[in-house]
Amino acid sequence: MRDFITVNQQPDAGKGSSQLQRLRGRPRFGLVTRTLLSVIAFVMAAEFIIYVPLVANFRDNWLRNRLSAAYTATLVLEAAPRAMVSAQLSRQLLDSVGARIIVLQAHGTRQILAATSLPPAVDEFYDLRRATFFQQLASTWRTYFANDGRVLTVFGAAPMGGEAIEVTMDEGPARAALHVVAARVLMISLIVSALVAALAVVTLHLMVLRPMRRLTTNITEFGADPENADRIIVPSGQTHEIGRAEEALATMQDTLVRELTQKKHLAALGLAVAKINHDLRNMLASAQLLSDRLANVTDPLAQRLAPKLVATLDRAIRFCQATLTYGRATDEAPKPRLMDLHTAVDEAGESVCPSGIGRIAIVNKVPSDFELWADPEQLFRVMVNLMRNGVEALDRAGPSRGRTAQIVVSAQSDGDDAIIEIADTGPGVPPSVRAQLFTPFSSSSRPGGSGLGLAIAADLVRAHGGSIELVPEAEDESTGAAFRITLPQRRPAEAA
Repeated sequence: MRDFITVNQQPDAGKGSSQLQRLRGRPRFGLVTRTLLSVIAFVMAAEFIIYVPLVANFRDNWLRNRLSAAYTATLVLEAAPRAMVSAQLSRQLLDSVGARIIVLQAHGTRQILAATSLPPAVDEFYDLRRATFFQQLASTWRTYFANDGRVLTVFGAAPMGGEAIEVTMDEGPARAALHVVAARVLMISLIVSALVAALAVVTLHLMVLRPMRRLTTNITEFGADPENADRIIVPSGQTHEIGRAEEALATMQDTLVRELTQKKHLAALGLAVAKINHDLRNMLASAQLLSDRLANVTDPLAQRLAPKLVATLDRAIRFCQATLTYGRATDEAPKPRLMDLHTAVDEAGESVCPSGIGRIAIVNKVPSDFELWADPEQLFRVMVNLMRNGVEALDRAGPSRGRTAQIVVSAQSDGDDAIIEIADTGPGVPPSVRAQLFTPFSSSSRPGGSGLGLAIAADLVRAHGGSIELVPEAEDESTGAAFRITLPQRRPAEAA
């Protein structure tokens, strides 16, 4: 059975090495050893509580046996005329009792029934009839550590109507018997303590220490390589506290592995996006130069599409420049101004689904005079992301039964808020992705999708102090998907 020892190493190599060397130089005890010593100490403490009264009771019983023998001798001495009891018989009776003097107290007088050599002094008087528990313990303590030649007088019940019987004796035999019994009880206590401690430690080792060692070992190994999913602990399936801790640890480790993997991918994606943006900006700049020449083309379609193409390229170049400038996943703070929402919806629709191209119609139901305070560029991105999701859903699965392929944009004022709804007639949002609809990389259900469109839209709306949600009434797959954007209206004085 190995002791369980854990040493925490510090990241600082020099400081950690010196601390580790100092720890290794000290005597250490693992949990098994500490548990064993603790159990032995606790059992010994319990045994001591029993041991002391047990030894004290033995001493009292030993003295009572001597008083019983003296009681019998008293009956013999009282029954026979004094002249008929020889000195030899009297000495034999005293030897059988182990006493020097036997005194009978009766009717207020003290009568010496038998005596040998009288002691010069009596060291202690002990009355078995009236001794309390603490007096019993104190007298036993004095007997156990008594010196040679100590004399004790014990009082007990007297026969034949007497008041008491006194037996004066040498304390040496009582002390010797007490030492033998105390040593025997101590040996039994040690054996019991060792057995109980061994059984307790084995039980604790199997039920607590070994599962804890497995738990802590896994934590240490997982901490060395937290991105390795193979080091996630496999719960034992036990229903006790450690089993539940294993399940919680497995869940935490699995979440951490996924988070670290996702962050690693995001870091790689950020680097890739920065490189792509750098080259894309150069390409778009070239495309912008070429698009400027379209202004001289006399074709009516080219005349109509050229300004929109130039505006789209300008937006793309500004966005690429902003990404390279800030180098982070967050956007600039919105710069709201009063804007015409009807015109912005037309531009977003043309960007997503140009007129005369494709079979999906963009229906603009926003009132022609509807204005609100928002950042035009960011709101344009929000609407483009939502519209593009609808266009892709309609391209992939087609419209719901009995409906035409279209995306409807509407808006209305509700007190101090502007409410914009963008709805499509596609198959709707699958139930499996509704819970994480606005979470990056988790809501895309089409091949090649990044899962960023709705997340970007949600971030931009929240930056305006607004909210975006999937309209509950449109969660039925037969009615398509409808998103509601709520933006606070801002007056010119507030905007300034």
